[in-house]
Amino acid sequence: MSEKANLKIAAIIPARMGATRFPGKPLADILGLPMIEHIRRRVALNENLDQVIVATCDQEIYDVVVANGGECIMTSSAHERCTDRVAEAAVKVDADIIINVQGDEPFVNPDILDDLVKPFYDEPGILSTNLLGRIVSEEEFETVNEVKTVINLAGNVIYFSREPIPSRRKAPAGDFEKLKQLGLIAFTKDFLLKFTALPETPLERLESVDMLRVIEHGYTIRGVITSERTVSVDTPQELDEAIRLMKDDVIKERYM
Repeated sequence: MSEKANLKIAAIIPARMGATRFPGKPLADILGLPMIEHIRRRVALNENLDQVIVATCDQEIYDVVVANGGECIMTSSAHERCTDRVAEAAVKVDADIIINVQGDEPFVNPDILDDLVKPFYDEPGILSTNLLGRIVSEEEFETVNEVKTVINLAGNVIYFSREPIPSRRKAPAGDFEKLKQLGLIAFTKDFLLKFTALPETPLERLESVDMLRVIEHGYTIRGVITSERTVSVDTPQELDEAIRLMKDDVIKERYM
Protein backbone atom coordinates (compact mmCIF):
# COMPACT_ATOMS: atom_id res chain seq x y z
CA MET A 1 0.00 0.00 0.00
CA SER A 2 1.16 3.55 -0.67
CA GLU A 3 1.80 6.12 2.01
CA LYS A 4 -0.26 5.77 5.13
CA ALA A 5 -1.60 9.35 5.02
CA ASN A 6 -2.99 10.06 8.47
CA LEU A 7 -5.03 6.92 9.05
CA LYS A 8 -4.20 4.77 12.04
CA ILE A 9 -5.05 1.14 11.42
CA ALA A 10 -5.57 -1.58 14.02
CA ALA A 11 -6.36 -5.25 13.48
CA ILE A 12 -8.42 -6.89 16.20
CA ILE A 13 -8.74 -10.68 16.36
CA PRO A 14 -11.75 -11.90 18.39
CA ALA A 15 -11.30 -15.28 20.06
CA ARG A 16 -13.11 -17.36 22.66
CA MET A 17 -12.79 -20.87 24.03
CA GLY A 18 -16.50 -21.71 23.90
CA ALA A 19 -17.04 -22.32 20.19
CA THR A 20 -19.98 -24.70 19.77
CA ARG A 21 -18.49 -26.95 17.11
CA PHE A 22 -14.92 -26.87 18.41
CA PRO A 23 -14.46 -25.81 22.07
CA GLY A 24 -10.96 -24.53 22.79
CA LYS A 25 -10.29 -23.88 19.11
CA PRO A 26 -8.07 -20.76 19.50
CA LEU A 27 -5.49 -22.76 21.47
CA ALA A 28 -5.53 -25.79 19.18
CA ASP A 29 -1.96 -26.75 18.33
CA ILE A 30 -0.72 -26.33 14.77
CA LEU A 31 2.90 -27.45 14.41
CA GLY A 32 3.76 -26.44 17.98
CA LEU A 33 2.01 -23.06 18.00
CA PRO A 34 -1.56 -22.26 19.14
CA MET A 35 -3.83 -21.28 16.26
CA ILE A 36 -4.45 -17.82 17.71
CA GLU A 37 -0.70 -17.17 17.63
CA HIS A 38 -0.43 -18.20 13.98
CA ILE A 39 -3.12 -15.63 13.18
CA ARG A 40 -1.71 -12.84 15.38
CA ARG A 41 1.84 -13.28 14.14
CA ARG A 42 0.84 -13.43 10.49
CA VAL A 43 -1.28 -10.28 10.76
CA ALA A 44 1.58 -8.51 12.55
CA LEU A 45 3.79 -9.08 9.52
CA ASN A 46 1.86 -6.29 7.78
CA GLU A 47 3.95 -3.17 8.29
CA ASN A 48 1.05 -0.80 7.61
CA LEU A 49 -0.73 -1.74 10.82
CA ASP A 50 -0.28 0.38 13.92
CA GLN A 51 -1.57 -2.30 16.31
CA VAL A 52 -2.52 -5.97 16.32
CA ILE A 53 -4.71 -6.99 19.24
CA VAL A 54 -6.47 -10.15 20.36
CA ALA A 55 -9.85 -9.57 22.01
CA THR A 56 -11.04 -12.37 24.29
CA CYS A 57 -13.15 -13.17 27.33
CA ASP A 58 -10.97 -16.13 28.32
CA GLN A 59 -7.99 -15.90 30.64
CA GLU A 60 -6.32 -18.88 28.96
CA ILE A 61 -6.18 -17.08 25.62
CA TYR A 62 -5.06 -13.82 27.25
CA ASP A 63 -2.20 -15.61 29.03
CA VAL A 64 -0.97 -17.35 25.86
CA VAL A 65 -1.00 -14.17 23.78
CA VAL A 66 0.77 -12.07 26.41
CA ALA A 67 3.32 -14.81 27.11
CA ASN A 68 4.20 -14.72 23.39
CA GLY A 69 4.70 -10.96 23.43
CA GLY A 70 1.33 -10.02 21.96
CA GLU A 71 -1.25 -7.46 22.97
CA CYS A 72 -4.57 -8.70 24.32
CA ILE A 73 -7.70 -6.99 25.64
CA MET A 74 -10.17 -8.74 27.93
CA THR A 75 -13.81 -8.33 26.96
CA SER A 76 -17.22 -9.37 28.25
CA SER A 77 -18.23 -13.03 28.03
CA ALA A 78 -21.77 -12.02 27.07
CA HIS A 79 -21.05 -11.28 23.40
CA GLU A 80 -22.78 -13.57 20.91
CA ARG A 81 -21.16 -11.99 17.83
CA CYS A 82 -17.51 -11.41 17.11
CA THR A 83 -18.15 -7.85 15.91
CA ASP A 84 -19.51 -6.93 19.34
CA ARG A 85 -16.33 -8.25 20.96
CA VAL A 86 -14.21 -6.33 18.46
CA ALA A 87 -16.20 -3.15 19.12
CA GLU A 88 -15.73 -3.42 22.88
CA ALA A 89 -11.98 -3.75 22.42
CA ALA A 90 -11.92 -0.96 19.81
CA VAL A 91 -13.17 1.57 22.35
CA LYS A 92 -9.76 1.26 24.03
CA VAL A 93 -7.76 1.51 20.78
CA ASP A 94 -6.46 4.69 19.15
CA ALA A 95 -7.26 3.96 15.50
CA ASP A 96 -9.22 5.31 12.56
CA ILE A 97 -9.73 1.96 10.85
CA ILE A 98 -10.47 -1.32 12.63
CA ILE A 99 -9.95 -4.61 10.80
CA ASN A 100 -11.86 -7.57 12.20
CA VAL A 101 -9.74 -10.65 11.53
CA GLN A 102 -11.62 -13.82 12.37
CA GLY A 103 -9.95 -16.01 14.98
CA ASP A 104 -10.25 -19.16 12.88
CA GLU A 105 -8.14 -18.11 9.87
CA PRO A 106 -4.62 -19.48 10.54
CA PHE A 107 -3.56 -19.00 6.90
CA VAL A 108 -4.40 -15.31 6.63
CA ASN A 109 -2.03 -13.53 4.24
CA PRO A 110 -0.82 -10.29 5.88
CA ASP A 111 -0.54 -8.51 2.52
CA ILE A 112 -4.24 -8.96 1.81
CA LEU A 113 -5.08 -6.52 4.60
CA ASP A 114 -3.80 -3.70 2.38
CA ASP A 115 -6.46 -4.54 -0.22
CA LEU A 116 -9.14 -4.33 2.45
CA VAL A 117 -7.97 -0.92 3.63
CA LYS A 118 -7.24 0.64 0.22
CA PRO A 119 -10.82 1.87 -0.44
CA PHE A 120 -10.69 4.02 2.71
CA TYR A 121 -7.80 5.95 1.13
CA ASP A 122 -9.21 6.04 -2.38
CA GLU A 123 -12.78 7.04 -1.54
CA PRO A 124 -13.38 9.22 1.49
CA GLY A 125 -16.75 8.32 2.92
CA ILE A 126 -16.29 4.54 2.77
CA LEU A 127 -17.59 3.09 6.05
CA SER A 128 -16.92 -0.62 5.71
CA THR A 129 -15.20 -3.11 3.43
CA ASN A 130 -15.64 -6.88 3.29
CA LEU A 131 -13.15 -9.28 1.73
CA LEU A 132 -14.84 -11.61 -0.77
CA GLY A 133 -13.51 -14.77 -2.32
CA ARG A 134 -14.48 -16.65 -5.47
CA ILE A 135 -16.53 -19.81 -5.09
CA VAL A 136 -14.84 -22.56 -7.06
CA SER A 137 -16.99 -25.62 -6.40
CA GLU A 138 -20.63 -26.60 -6.19
CA GLU A 139 -19.98 -27.85 -2.66
CA GLU A 140 -18.97 -24.33 -1.62
CA PHE A 141 -22.03 -22.91 -3.36
CA GLU A 142 -24.41 -25.26 -1.57
CA THR A 143 -23.04 -25.43 1.97
CA VAL A 144 -24.58 -23.27 4.69
CA ASN A 145 -21.09 -22.83 6.16
CA GLU A 146 -20.16 -20.42 3.35
CA VAL A 147 -21.88 -17.02 3.29
CA LYS A 148 -22.68 -16.33 -0.35
CA THR A 149 -22.51 -12.71 -1.45
CA VAL A 150 -23.92 -10.64 -4.32
CA ILE A 151 -22.52 -7.22 -5.27
CA ASN A 152 -23.80 -4.47 -7.55
CA LEU A 153 -22.00 -2.82 -10.48
CA ALA A 154 -20.35 -0.32 -8.14
CA GLY A 155 -18.85 -3.15 -6.11
CA ASN A 156 -21.11 -2.69 -3.09
CA VAL A 157 -22.71 -5.67 -1.38
CA ILE A 158 -26.40 -6.16 -2.16
CA TYR A 159 -27.04 -9.26 -0.06
CA PHE A 160 -25.54 -12.06 2.00
CA SER A 161 -27.07 -15.52 2.38
CA ARG A 162 -26.15 -18.99 3.52
CA GLU A 163 -28.31 -20.25 0.65
CA PRO A 164 -27.01 -20.36 -2.94
CA ILE A 165 -27.54 -16.91 -4.46
CA PRO A 166 -28.39 -15.37 -6.83
CA SER A 167 -29.79 -18.59 -8.37
CA ARG A 168 -29.23 -22.25 -7.64
CA ARG A 169 -30.84 -23.18 -10.96
CA LYS A 170 -29.05 -20.70 -13.23
CA ALA A 171 -25.71 -20.17 -11.47
CA PRO A 172 -23.89 -23.19 -12.93
CA ALA A 173 -24.39 -21.76 -16.44
CA GLY A 174 -24.07 -18.09 -15.48
CA ASP A 175 -21.28 -15.79 -16.64
CA PHE A 176 -21.00 -14.01 -13.29
CA GLU A 177 -18.58 -14.72 -10.47
CA LYS A 178 -20.03 -16.59 -7.52
CA LEU A 179 -18.69 -14.94 -4.39
CA LYS A 180 -18.50 -15.68 -0.68
CA GLN A 181 -17.75 -13.67 2.41
CA LEU A 182 -14.31 -14.22 3.94
CA GLY A 183 -13.26 -13.64 7.53
CA LEU A 184 -11.87 -10.13 7.08
CA ILE A 185 -13.99 -7.00 7.52
CA ALA A 186 -12.82 -3.41 7.99
CA PHE A 187 -14.73 -0.48 9.47
CA THR A 188 -14.03 3.07 10.36
CA LYS A 189 -13.89 2.98 14.13
CA ASP A 190 -16.80 5.38 14.38
CA PHE A 191 -18.98 3.25 12.13
CA LEU A 192 -18.04 0.02 13.91
CA LEU A 193 -19.29 1.48 17.18
CA LYS A 194 -22.41 2.81 15.45
CA PHE A 195 -23.05 -0.53 13.73
CA THR A 196 -22.91 -2.56 16.93
CA ALA A 197 -25.33 -0.13 18.58
CA LEU A 198 -27.91 -0.47 15.78
CA PRO A 199 -30.95 -2.68 16.43
CA GLU A 200 -30.82 -6.19 15.03
CA THR A 201 -32.72 -6.60 11.78
CA PRO A 202 -35.08 -9.26 10.40
CA LEU A 203 -32.84 -10.48 7.58
CA GLU A 204 -29.81 -10.51 9.86
CA ARG A 205 -31.63 -12.92 12.17
CA LEU A 206 -33.08 -14.97 9.31
CA GLU A 207 -29.76 -15.50 7.52
CA SER A 208 -27.57 -15.46 10.66
CA VAL A 209 -25.26 -12.93 9.00
CA ASP A 210 -24.74 -9.83 11.12
CA MET A 211 -23.40 -7.69 8.26
CA LEU A 212 -26.91 -7.66 6.80
CA ARG A 213 -27.69 -5.19 9.58
CA VAL A 214 -25.53 -2.64 7.75
CA ILE A 215 -27.52 -3.03 4.53
CA GLU A 216 -30.93 -3.16 6.19
CA HIS A 217 -30.23 0.12 7.96
CA GLY A 218 -29.31 1.74 4.66
CA TYR A 219 -25.51 1.83 4.86
CA THR A 220 -23.01 0.57 2.28
CA ILE A 221 -20.44 -2.22 2.37
CA ARG A 222 -17.75 -2.18 -0.31
CA GLY A 223 -16.86 -5.66 -1.51
CA VAL A 224 -13.17 -6.34 -2.10
CA ILE A 225 -12.65 -9.41 -4.28
CA THR A 226 -9.51 -11.47 -3.87
CA SER A 227 -8.15 -14.59 -5.52
CA GLU A 228 -6.45 -15.51 -2.25
CA ARG A 229 -7.66 -18.85 -0.95
CA THR A 230 -8.37 -18.92 2.77
CA VAL A 231 -8.67 -21.94 5.04
CA SER A 232 -10.81 -21.55 8.13
CA VAL A 233 -10.87 -24.02 11.00
CA ASP A 234 -14.29 -24.75 12.48
CA THR A 235 -14.01 -28.44 13.36
CA PRO A 236 -11.36 -30.90 14.59
CA GLN A 237 -11.39 -32.44 11.11
CA GLU A 238 -10.53 -29.08 9.55
CA LEU A 239 -7.74 -28.71 12.10
CA ASP A 240 -6.18 -31.92 10.78
CA GLU A 241 -6.27 -30.46 7.27
CA ALA A 242 -4.79 -27.17 8.52
CA ILE A 243 -1.88 -29.02 10.14
CA ARG A 244 -1.19 -30.81 6.85
CA LEU A 245 -1.31 -27.61 4.82
CA MET A 246 0.76 -25.60 7.29
CA LYS A 247 3.73 -27.89 6.78
CA ASP A 248 4.15 -26.45 3.28
CA ASP A 249 3.11 -22.88 4.08
CA VAL A 250 5.81 -20.34 3.17
CA ILE A 251 4.56 -17.45 5.33
CA LYS A 252 5.05 -19.42 8.55
CA GLU A 253 8.81 -19.32 7.99
CA ARG A 254 8.69 -15.58 8.66
CA TYR A 255 7.35 -15.90 12.21
CA MET A 256 8.14 -19.39 13.58
